[in-house]
Amino acid sequence: MASVFGEKMAYTNKGTRTGGISAEIDLAAAIKERRELLLRHNIALWDVLASCDINGAADSSIKNAIPNDFTEIFENSEIRWVFCTGKTAFSLWQKYCAPLYESRFHLLSECLPSTSPANAAWSLEKLTLAYDVLRKTALFTVSESI
Repeated sequence: MASVFGEKMAYTNKGTRTGGISAEIDLAAAIKERRELLLRHNIALWDVLASCDINGAADSSIKNAIPNDFTEIFENSEIRWVFCTGKTAFSLWQKYCAPLYESRFHLLSECLPSTSPANAAWSLEKLTLAYDVLRKTALFTVSESI
């Protein structure tokens, strides 16, 4: 997300401070930094599913899926776009959530490539280009409300 919005992060993915000699891990500071980045750009993150049975991280093994109830979130926000990271998340959104929310709350939804390490075909550069739609959407939303 930092790459998409052209921002530098003080902490690496492992919570270590960048640009310094110390390898001290500060996971809380790293999480806070990422949360602030998302808030600055009006981005909310939420899982499509509240629960499911899954073997490890194998999306193909998902059974007994129970979707999250997004009603309160959409009723109390100005969210107009839903971006899903990966085909499985998008498929689950389309199956369980789109019929309930897209028409009622005038939402658009789109599938973005997965950021999972299992999606090795997508470099950070390619992912940043694909995710640029988030930056453009954020800019559109701000200019639309002015």
